[in-house]
Formats: sequence, C-alpha cells, structure tokens
Amino acid sequence: MRASNIVQDLITQDKRTTNRPLTFRPGQIISGKVLKLFPNQIAEVQVGSQKVIAQLEVGLSVNDRHFFQVQSIDGQVQLKVLESPGLNGKQPSVENLLKQLNLPVTKEYVSLLQFFLREQLPITKDTIHMAAEWLKSSDSFQEGLEGIRLLLTKQLPFTKDVFHSLTSILKNEPMSLLMENLLTQIKGEIPTESSNKLSAILTEMTITEKEKISNIALMKLVKDWLSSPDQLKSKTAFHFLQNTGFISTNASEESMVQQGLEKWAKADLVQTKSSPALNIIPELVEINRTGSREELILTLTKLQNIIKNDANGGMDSKALSEIQKVLSDIRNSNIALPLNERDMKALAQAIFQLLAQETDRMELPNGTAVWKQILPILNQTHQSLSKLDNMLFMDQAELSTNLSNEEQTLINQMKNDIKLAGMQWENSHAVKDQIKHLIQSIGLSYEHELLSALKNPEGDTANKAETVKPLLMQLLSEEVSPAIKDAAEKLLFKITGFQLLSQEVGPLLQYVFQVPLSFREIKSDLTMQWSGRKTENGKIDPNFCRVLFYLNLNQLKETIVDLQVQNRVMNISIINERTDMRMLAAPFIAQLKENLIKINYQLSSIAFEKPKDENVNKLKETISSRSAMSHVNGVDFRI
Repeated sequence: MRASNIVQDLITQDKRTTNRPLTFRPGQIISGKVLKLFPNQIAEVQVGSQKVIAQLEVGLSVNDRHFFQVQSIDGQVQLKVLESPGLNGKQPSVENLLKQLNLPVTKEYVSLLQFFLREQLPITKDTIHMAAEWLKSSDSFQEGLEGIRLLLTKQLPFTKDVFHSLTSILKNEPMSLLMENLLTQIKGEIPTESSNKLSAILTEMTITEKEKISNIALMKLVKDWLSSPDQLKSKTAFHFLQNTGFISTNASEESMVQQGLEKWAKADLVQTKSSPALNIIPELVEINRTGSREELILTLTKLQNIIKNDANGGMDSKALSEIQKVLSDIRNSNIALPLNERDMKALAQAIFQLLAQETDRMELPNGTAVWKQILPILNQTHQSLSKLDNMLFMDQAELSTNLSNEEQTLINQMKNDIKLAGMQWENSHAVKDQIKHLIQSIGLSYEHELLSALKNPEGDTANKAETVKPLLMQLLSEEVSPAIKDAAEKLLFKITGFQLLSQEVGPLLQYVFQVPLSFREIKSDLTMQWSGRKTENGKIDPNFCRVLFYLNLNQLKETIVDLQVQNRVMNISIINERTDMRMLAAPFIAQLKENLIKINYQLSSIAFEKPKDENVNKLKETISSRSAMSHVNGVDFRI
C-alpha cells in the first residue's frame, strides 16, 4: 500500500476532467474538431468531451482537427485557426504549434504541451513558457507537471511560489522533517532575533513527548529551587537536582544561584519588557560586577521603590524584605562590593521570587521560557535526563521506597504539571485544543487570523506574528546563508501548499493540514482532510461531513481512518496492514459508541480493511466521487 502518498491521493482527487465545464479566456489555445458548419462561419466544435458553438474567422471543413486561439468571449466565443489541418483530418503536430508560438521545439516543451492538451488545460504562450522554466528547477518532472495541473484546475494564481507550494505537498517529506532540517541549519549560523524565535518554536514542535516531559519537570525543579519562598522546598529541589546529576555534588548552591541569575539577565525575554521591576535586574547584575557602590545603591533603591509602589500588590513580602536588608548592609558598609556569592545568593533568590510572582501574575502564555533560559547552567546529560524520567513514571510504592517525603511531594507536583502540558489522548476536548494550537503555531491559519485582527484592532496581533509562517517570511527577508534560505523556503512552501488546498468552493469546504505529533519517544506527522457542506456561519456542517486522516505509528504502522457522517450517523473504515486490527480494537468499540452518544452521534459501523491495491483504489474513487470539489467553479480561500 502507498499510504505514505495519502496526501497526493487527497489532492489529486479531481484529476478526472471529463465533466469539468469548459472555460475560455482571450489568448487561450485549444485543440478541437469541427463537427458541424452553420451559415455566417458559425460552427460546432468539439473540445475534449464537450461541444461549443463558436464564430470562426475562416471557413473550415467538417471533421478537420485544428489548433484554435480564443479571440473573444463576448456574447459568443470567437476562434482563430492557428494553422492548416494535419493529413487525413488529423490534428496538426505539436512541434508546428510550438514554432508558431515562437517557443523552443525541445523534448521538454513537446512533453509539456502534450500534457496540457491531454489534460485539457488552458494553453497560452506565457503559461507554456513559464511552466517550462519552473520545471527546470523541479526535482521531479512528473511532480512538476502534476503541480501545474493542480494550479490550473484549482484556478490558483499562476505564480512560481504557488507552483513550488503545490509541488512541496506532492513530495513525501513530512513537515516535522523539514522543521528539523531548518533547525539543524539555524544552529550552525550566527543567531538573529527571528532565527532565535523560530528555533524555539520549532524545537518545541519537534521534540518527543518524553523530551517535553523532562523539560517541563526540569523547569519546575529550577523554579522551585530558585524562587520558592519555602526554604525547605527550595533546598529539596536543589538536592534533587544534585541527586539526579543535573548539578555536581561538589558545586555550592551560592555559585549556582549566581550563575542562574547572570544567565537569565543576559537573556532577551520579550515578555519581561512590560515589567519595570524585572527590566532593572540585568542592570543590577552588571553594576554589581563593576563594583560601583553608588550605582548599586541607586539601582537597589529604584527596585525597592518600584515594588513598594506596585499597584497590584503582588510583589512584596520576603522578596522586598531581603532586598531592603541587602540595601541596608551596603549603605552601612557591612558588606564589601562586588557582593560575594553568599550575599548575592540572598539577593538573587529575592529577585527570582519577584520573577515568579510577576510571570504568574501577568499570566504570561510562555512564562516557562523564563526558567528555560537558566537550564544551560545544568548538566543535561542523557544519564541525568533518564534518571529524572524514570522517577516521573515510578508508582507511589517505588517513590516511597527511594525518596524522602519532601521529594515525593515534589515529584507528584511535577506529575500534575506534566499531565496538563502533555497530549491528553483520553480527553477529546484537550486533543482538539492541542491540535488547534499546533495549527495556529505553524501559521496555517495566519492570514485568516490576521484579517480578523485587522477587523478587531484590540485583539492580540503580536502573538499571531510569533508563529512559524510569519517568522519564516521574516527570516527570508534577512541576509541568511544559502543553506538556511533553502531549508526555510521548503518549509514555507509546505505550509503554504496546505493552505492553498484548504478551499471554500461554492457550498463546499475542504480543509487539509499536516502537523507534527509525538507519542512518547516516537515522532510522527498527522495528516487530515475535512470536507463537507458549509453552514450559515461558514463552518463545515457536523451533521454531514467527511474526515479522513493518516498516521504512521510505531506498532500499527501506516494507518488510514476514513470517517463519514450522514445526519449524525457515523461509519468508520480503518485501513491497516495488520490482520488482528479487529481483535485489537474490539475492547474499545463499546466505549467509543458510548462517548459518541454523549455528543449526539450514533456509530453505525466500523469496517477493518487490509490495504490491498483494490482497497486503495476504492478509497481514491470514493474520495473523488464524494468530494465533488471538481464540479464547482471558482475558489475562495479560507486560510
């Protein structure tokens, strides 16, 4: 089975052109046969499988084949004969037509023109010339031809970027692989603001679930160690980091705290720019390093006043008391400058408490990025990460045997954070929200959301620009190496290609997308197609629709699920190589029925099919017949 080509099967579903209504535009070249002649040089001409009544420039003979050029379509189609008919009424040669159009008579041009004629695509001199140029840069001539066919049949803008976007979908390159390739190239170059932002988003999307869990747990540990006002909790987190190997047992806590503060102070964190208290901290760290007593007193006083005057009252208590104590000691010359590790630790922990209070109070969507900046001071070896991961999946009995009560409490809190941040497959609403978040983060809905933001200027426009697509465009506008440019263009074309295939055609909607997913240690890409008639509010009608998705899983391997809904009655077909799929799925069918009833759907049947060639052909035929996209003219993109 060619399940890896499911996307190609989805987007080539309207390949059959027999019933496609003819459209003409001036300058277009067609191949036709004269069927009947009428007075005043009117003739019935057959073009492909359809017939058209046209005004001819010169008289012709019945049954002769010609190449015609459309002169006008006002009122009645007017056709100009480009050359004399071939021998015995046969169509004139393609080579002669190329000569008449002043185009090169080469193997590539002949093949291209024959393809246009065979597929009944609109021919003009410009489209043939441009298509030939694009094919020169295409990795595959056949994929290039299919991209041109898609571009014309779906009535998309005839541009090079649209062509590359469509051909990128025809290739078997998963989006996650393109993301990883770009990440590799970015890491080898001098970082810029856009490349740093892009790298952070792509890393988050491409790491495995196991790596994500470890990172979340590690950030939780670092936050508890550096910012918890509970000294016991802070000490427990520090010793836990030592026991798991992230911090050397020989390292002093004072030196590690200072390293953490200096590392964070150097970070470019957009989310802190709205906080006067946090903005002053990098300045404080630099002044302490230079040892200027007056400047340090002035800066600490400024920080103290900001906290005291905080209108929301969220930044006081122990943090403020500690800063006041250090300030008093400096003024009374009780401590020397620059501050030693012990004194700096007390000040740093007060600052980190402010940092935690501020990020929590502001409900920053990426507040964890604050603690991520500090992670490089840790020894993140494979051994330490594995040890932490094993502890996170210990049952309570094992935890009780191996850890103290304080450490058990810490682990259980980390487990709760992980559960909220991970993919909760048992929760359908959470899965929906997380897939929606991936779609938005990639930028598949960027233009649509940007348009909504323009209509509603009070919305959060800044965050919409912090997604993969606009960051790719920003990166490509900068001076970057050829390797980064190539990798960024490939990913941008892939994203745009899926956007172009997500169409609103008359009363029908079709939405196709691909997002990277992780299952524990396995990476995969989820490809989905949603299609159906639209409701009054412009959404796909949930009562009558079709959902088709493809996944390549670790154990089940390539799996296609075809879900059809008619009047909220659901039929599901699962296509997979395994012969025991029905047995494996049996324990879950009753639960599936119950959960569907809760959301007002009725499961009618589940069919399990082995992907023989006839099944794949049947699937493609079903997609083609039910989508009906090719029978409606005009495209309105809903990106």
